[in-house]
Parts: sequence; structure tokens; C-alpha cells
Amino acid sequence: MFGYGSLLWNPGFEPVSAEPALLRGFRRSFCMWSLHYRGTPECPGLVLALEPDPHGKCSGLVLTAKHSDASEVHSMLRERELVSSAYEEVAVKPVLRNGLVVDTITFVMD
Repeated sequence: MFGYGSLLWNPGFEPVSAEPALLRGFRRSFCMWSLHYRGTPECPGLVLALEPDPHGKCSGLVLTAKHSDASEVHSMLRERELVSSAYEEVAVKPVLRNGLVVDTITFVMD
């Protein structure tokens, strides 16, 4: 998966690899109000999210789970990131530092 925010320092699983990558067509911004991790109903907290931007780019990590754990990790990430209707799971193609383009998923602002 492509991690760009809290997944960088707390992915919730032990990745077998974490490779720096660049994702084009999206940008990271403080564009989401949250009650789940920051703030209260009276004063929501502003958090980072990934949003589509045709001219944007975002640095992050491609985190790879152990093959035997992939289904469980995917389910855990969905439960964690899709806690509200704010995010949607999207297939993306970030570019690793060595130039390799990989197919993976990430979670972007809906």
C-alpha cells in the first residue's frame, strides 16, 4: 500500500519492505475535519488527507505486507482507514526511487 500520513510512522503491521515512492496526480493537504482522531463535535480537528490534483505529487512509502498476511493486513487497513465516509480506497501506481512503477492501493479523500 502507499502510505503518506500516519501510515508512515504507524502502519499497524510489520512491513517486509518500506520503499520511498512518489505518487503523481494527488497531493497531501490538510483538507479533512476529523472527530475520530483529533477534535470534538464542537471543534473538529484538521488532519492530512490525500486528494486528487492533476498537477500534484506526494512523497510516501510503498509498504509491503508478508504475502501470507496480505488479506488480513488489507482488511485491517480498510477497517482503520474507512472508519467514516471520508476516505475511499483507490488503486494507484507510485514510482519507486529505482524508477519501477508498482500497482498498489491507497486511501484518498472522498
